[in-house]
Amino acid sequence: MGMRTVVAVAEGPVTRLGQVVLAGEVVDDEPIMPSTLRVMDQYVLSVVLEGEGTYRDAEGREERLLPGAHTIVPPGVPHWYGTDPGRRWTELFVVFTGPLFDSVAELSGLTVAGPRYPRPVPSIEALRSVLRTPPRSQRAAEHQLFALVDWLHDAADSAGAPDGSAPDLSPEVAQGVSRLSDDLTGSVDLETVAAESGLTYDTFRRRFTAEVGQTPSAFRSVRRLQAAATLLRLTDMTHREIARTLGFADEFHFSRRFRAHFGMPPRAYRAS
Repeated sequence: MGMRTVVAVAEGPVTRLGQVVLAGEVVDDEPIMPSTLRVMDQYVLSVVLEGEGTYRDAEGREERLLPGAHTIVPPGVPHWYGTDPGRRWTELFVVFTGPLFDSVAELSGLTVAGPRYPRPVPSIEALRSVLRTPPRSQRAAEHQLFALVDWLHDAADSAGAPDGSAPDLSPEVAQGVSRLSDDLTGSVDLETVAAESGLTYDTFRRRFTAEVGQTPSAFRSVRRLQAAATLLRLTDMTHREIARTLGFADEFHFSRRFRAHFGMPPRAYRAS
């Protein structure tokens, strides 16, 4: 894959709830960062997908950023993060601001600066789906902000220690949760997920259900429907296109599953 930086949103619409100021992805590239500590007036989120780097701040804190690092920086905090000179990484980033985020800052993990390693990892594909489409209206922009808050809240709920440990999920189940969170097309065989976790399917299903509170199949289904709801809010994709994108048999199958989960058909959800 060639080196590049993709900007998905630049100066999104200013709404009464806030604004996505900048969002995009660095793909196998060296991030463009100042050489000294910087101070932002907005919140910053960086998620490292591949490669390594460093985070440091004015308090003398310095930590390595490994794949899976979710770095949050509140407004007004002097900080720097990036790769070593000449090194590259793949990173999702978003800069955002507004009273919506201020009101949920503590619950969504926005008050403490620095990297953390959520387990289970919140869906990267869900974050991409929130950020990849520039809003075309004030209403769409507000939906985007709510979707970003939902994602941040999921990440805060599962935030672990810097070594990536999580007291509530075993490593095998955490790996399965991460795998299924990003399987938004429902194309990965559940027995394959179990095998990747080093367990037989029956053992994996039993432990997953006990630790997560849902079967693996139900967990993946909910994530796919949540992704469908995001696409309905933020895009002009038809129901047929959403069904095809997310691996449903057809738009009628998608509509039945969506109604059963959300209590209304996709058309009514989009109009609400």
